[in-house]
Amino acid sequence: MRRSFSITGLVIAWLCANGAFLDVVQVFAWGRMFFGNARTMSIAEAAVQTFDPGKPCPICLAVRRAREAEPRNQSAAVPTSVVKTLLAPVQNEPFILPLIRPEWPDANLVMMVSWLPPLPVPPPRTLIASLFG
Repeated sequence: MRRSFSITGLVIAWLCANGAFLDVVQVFAWGRMFFGNARTMSIAEAAVQTFDPGKPCPICLAVRRAREAEPRNQSAAVPTSVVKTLLAPVQNEPFILPLIRPEWPDANLVMMVSWLPPLPVPPPRTLIASLFG
């Protein structure tokens, strides 16, 4: 129930935003007029009476007034003196990173080597291993 209500509300909002709501109301008015006329007339006569511009119903008159009240060209309402905001600034000069030469700490490197423990000396070979090795 709640989902169908949400979808219906969304469709109505979309129709209003696009301006198609007046078209939906006009179709509703024509359907109402056609079925009202079809009760007393033939289908062909009901269709002719429905779409006769000289005999509009109150809903058709309301739709016509609403269409006349709409602005024709909405883009003309925007003033031409509006300044455009740049989202990404344009730089004319190239961006150059400065060259930084690091100083090599020679003294610290010597100190790092001096703290290393001496390499282990391998054990002496035995007599049997030297004969077969």
